[in-house]
Amino acid sequence: MPAVEIRGNSDLRKALRTFAPDLEKALQKEMRQALKPVVAKAKSFVPNEAPMRNWAPRAFSEATFPFWNPSVVKSGITYTTKVNQRNRNGFTSMARIINKSAVGAIYETAGRKNPQGQVWVGRNAGGTSKGVSRSVNPNAGQQFIDNLPELISSHKGRGRLIYRAWRDSKGVAEGAVMKAIDKATTEFYARNNSQRFRRAA
Repeated sequence: MPAVEIRGNSDLRKALRTFAPDLEKALQKEMRQALKPVVAKAKSFVPNEAPMRNWAPRAFSEATFPFWNPSVVKSGITYTTKVNQRNRNGFTSMARIINKSAVGAIYETAGRKNPQGQVWVGRNAGGTSKGVSRSVNPNAGQQFIDNLPELISSHKGRGRLIYRAWRDSKGVAEGAVMKAIDKATTEFYARNNSQRFRRAA
């Protein structure tokens, strides 16, 4: 029976940091190498021009909706190899690609929940909900969605940047990450079975 038992992502990373930091370092490197091409591909899908005229920056505007800025969108697409918090289903991940900018997230997922756009309530409607359209144009939501490229489906979800790039990777990135995790886990157990672990300095 091994002295250290790994039951999940958090256990593995903690065990590697504590007893085999060289394996932790190698795992991080391999996961980054797997994710970088997908991030680069996602960034290549970002259009340089605003998908619609009214989304382009305008001087002296007081609008709270984030303006289109391709540099912001591209810089917001990145990856992380940190173990995240458990989701509502109890799962964690060790590697994921994220879109950190608000404007990028809007472009990525707009229309996924409401294909016709957000429900229009008008500018004078009460309440503070952000899930509705307060535009003077009752058709603004539908027109916004119509001006965007179609949502691309992958086995991770639907989107226009990250999910599209993930679809195009055809499982190569995910396979490389899983292989790196399995490799680190196998090597960790092999070391643990052959010698008594000592906490790394």
